[in-house]
Amino acid sequence: MRIVALDELRELIDMPAAIAAVRQGFIDMANGLIDQPEPMQFLFPGAVGELLGDCHIKGAQAKGRPWFVVKLATGFYRNPYRGLPVNDGLVLVLSSETGRPVAILQDEGWLTQMRTAAAGALAAALKPAEREATLGIVGTGTQARLQAEAIRTETGISRLIVKGRSPESMRTYVADMEEKGFTVSVASTGRDLCHAADIVVTTTPATSPVLHADDLTDRLHIVAVGADSPGKIELAPEVLARAAIIATDNHAQCLHHGDFGAAVRAGCVSDMADLSLCDILAGKAEGANFADASLSVVDLTGLGVQDLAIASAVTSSLGEP
Repeated sequence: MRIVALDELRELIDMPAAIAAVRQGFIDMANGLIDQPEPMQFLFPGAVGELLGDCHIKGAQAKGRPWFVVKLATGFYRNPYRGLPVNDGLVLVLSSETGRPVAILQDEGWLTQMRTAAAGALAAALKPAEREATLGIVGTGTQARLQAEAIRTETGISRLIVKGRSPESMRTYVADMEEKGFTVSVASTGRDLCHAADIVVTTTPATSPVLHADDLTDRLHIVAVGADSPGKIELAPEVLARAAIIATDNHAQCLHHGDFGAAVRAGCVSDMADLSLCDILAGKAEGANFADASLSVVDLTGLGVQDLAIASAVTSSLGEP
């Protein structure tokens, strides 16, 4: 069994390859080729309404493929105060024929971050936009950086506006992203960000909404990435009530713990109001005309098939049979 450390993993897959792998995984999901169990989650609550950490265990197998995967990813949000990264984890790759472990991808959460960014890029690109468009980012962490890089890879957009929790975090974000070739400005409010942006991606572990209905414009495309556990929410339910199109990466999962589910429980939208992102990418969804839609929302909670897709791409690069 190979044990592959993070430094080697970074050499084995880049963002374009991650996007291509995740795209094909979503299409395979739409075509009934993927078996994906429900995710397991551990939550670590703190004070009232605060989430100190979470652990996600996800996996998937594909018909006729040599491997299946089990992924464990953690996010502990006070780790920076301890001098530790927020995210950690690993991916176990096993033989679909014998069940024997093939490789441990000791990615420290990086592959999860990459496949999440890849999904965000695919979701953002559903709304046609010029290269001169502006991408709004809510959050200043690792995913806020990777989403911008992935969306630039997929769409060419390199103009950003960011809103974070503190002036210090936004200054650091601006400096980091300008070094990567982005043009970056700062928004003081969610309304300012939404009115300056064509596409907005929310990347926070928030437990109360970071965007509200009165922040919005009528032609905005929102990709919500952060609400991937029970108790998390980034979009006020009224945001989804205004949407002409709602897409989810997985209907049942997003009902359980996504922004879509929060809007359903609030009585703002029907529990059948969403389209499948997998079906959209496979060309199977009716009514997915994002070009002519007013407000549109894509709710992403993260799927085991994404972990299978990116881990399979890495394992293939290792030369494993």
